[in-house]
Amino acid sequence: MVPEAAQREAGHSDKSLSLMIGITSFNTGNILFRGLELSDPPDMIVVTGLAILASALPFQAGFFLIDAYLKDIESVNDVEYVMLLRLSLICQLISYLSLSACALLMWNTHRIIGMAFIGSVIIAVVLIRTAMVSSERLAHI
Repeated sequence: MVPEAAQREAGHSDKSLSLMIGITSFNTGNILFRGLELSDPPDMIVVTGLAILASALPFQAGFFLIDAYLKDIESVNDVEYVMLLRLSLICQLISYLSLSACALLMWNTHRIIGMAFIGSVIIAVVLIRTAMVSSERLAHI
């Protein structure tokens, strides 16, 4: 199905941009401050977590570039738009997966902190998914 101008507006929202800005800021802050705290020899769990965060940064930058391009250039043809939107979704997915490194870093700080974070993530995902399903049902009524 070819996207229309109205659907293009919904493709990239300010909500997804805000989420990506928050994740990028959080990841960059973790890399900076946790990186400054590295001991000699460094804890390899912390190094692994920071490496995951660092590897996600180029994908986050890619998302921002695609978002800016899609919002600023009005002459994007439909095939290019769909391709860029899919590429953007891949960048978002990799960015969201980088949050697993945050869980790893929190677990390394203390197991109780890590368990609290993982438990909260599970509860949040269930609540968000339930709300999404409920809103879809209500939209069809």
